[in-house]
Amino acid sequence: MNMHPAMAPAIVVMSFCLCGAAPAGADTGADVIATRDGSDKPVIITSDTKAYCNRLLNIIDAYGPALPQDVDSLRTQGEDMCRAGRIRSGIVRLRRALVELKETTHS
Repeated sequence: MNMHPAMAPAIVVMSFCLCGAAPAGADTGADVIATRDGSDKPVIITSDTKAYCNRLLNIIDAYGPALPQDVDSLRTQGEDMCRAGRIRSGIVRLRRALVELKETTHS
């Protein structure tokens, strides 16, 4: 295969990006990237999927039904946005709700 010399650096960079990447199960909403440091713990990178929205909703709901008003409002907004396909905006609201909830419960 004849390759233009200018393409060689791009191919090397792409090969680094693709090595060791493997998606996790669809229900987690996360991508797992294999580590090269010898540890058994994978690096988990959250992604902007509806599954991740659901994961955050489940975490918030685990605190119980009596949520503070600001947390409940952020949760509802986040859930509505995720359902409407505005995943990133929904995740932002859900993360804010979770931070507020952790601050109010000190956990």
